Amino acid sequence: MSDDGERVSDGRLLDGRYRLTGRIGSGSTGTVWRARDEQGKRDVAVKELRLEGDPEGEDRRRGAHRLQHEARAASRVGHPSAVHIHEVVVEDGLPWVVMELVHGESLRTTLERGRLEPAEAARIGLAVLGALRAAHSVGIVHRDVKPENVLLEFGTGRVVLTDFGIGHGPVPGDSSVFVAPEQLAGRGAGPASDLWSLGALLRTIVDRHEHTGPLGTLLVRLLAEEPERRPGAEEAAAVLEGIAGGRAAEPPEPVPEPEPVPAPGSAPAPGSAPASASAPAAASGSAAEPESAPEPEVVRPPAPPAPQLRRPLLAALGQLLPKKPEVD
Repeated sequence: MSDDGERVSDGRLLDGRYRLTGRIGSGSTGTVWRARDEQGKRDVAVKELRLEGDPEGEDRRRGAHRLQHEARAASRVGHPSAVHIHEVVVEDGLPWVVMELVHGESLRTTLERGRLEPAEAARIGLAVLGALRAAHSVGIVHRDVKPENVLLEFGTGRVVLTDFGIGHGPVPGDSSVFVAPEQLAGRGAGPASDLWSLGALLRTIVDRHEHTGPLGTLLVRLLAEEPERRPGAEEAAAVLEGIAGGRAAEPPEPVPEPEPVPAPGSAPAPGSAPASASAPAAASGSAAEPESAPEPEVVRPPAPPAPQLRRPLLAALGQLLPKKPEVD
């Protein structure tokens, strides 16, 4: 969690180790404190989870057990953009989540100074998506992706997603714009629900009504009403990588077909370049094929004339031969 917040004077000590030194902020699921790890000699963030009801009631005890299970499950999410959970301690029957302290500010605070460019939005979205994919791989759905739960570290620009599916109850009105339709309708949440929330987050980063520009097509698909119509995480990541790198992931332009080469000796078509003009340069990264030399023209000898009967010679020979005597 981020390290901005007010000081507290009581200095409460948790588990004989973590001394609370300041309140970072509060939300619908609890309060986050800044604390000093007196054994590890480091500053940490501690989330005090909130539970309603009778402190001695059975419902509260079951709720506390569920929160403890959710917090320990969230500690299995390993990704550079997922907040690191050190441990879960129990005080007065309630779990307290001890996690890394991020020296930065929330995305909500950043956006109060103005919208971000699509490339920066894509960079942040790609990091959040990476953390979500890591959570989904261990069976965890975040269910609460919103600007307040995305932190930006000072100096490094590192993006950190917090609050992985821990203690999410009724959705407050201000956060409902980041909750998938099926989740609001009470049909449950799955990985596709987190992708819808990612789309709502990206839309807020660039413009609440952004449906043009490099992110436009992806936003429309991520915010589809039906979960099955939304792109998968891998496809969304490919688009965001292209935009974050300064180029929209658009299909390449079709390569034009080469013009037919005239036969040797034939006249060029009207308006075409002369044979001595240089060919266009080859596409980047590919080698141009060398021009082949024209094949030499094969001159075939004329076919011999058809043989003719030499009648005059035969007639002369007939005169020289003796004639047979005529028989009466």
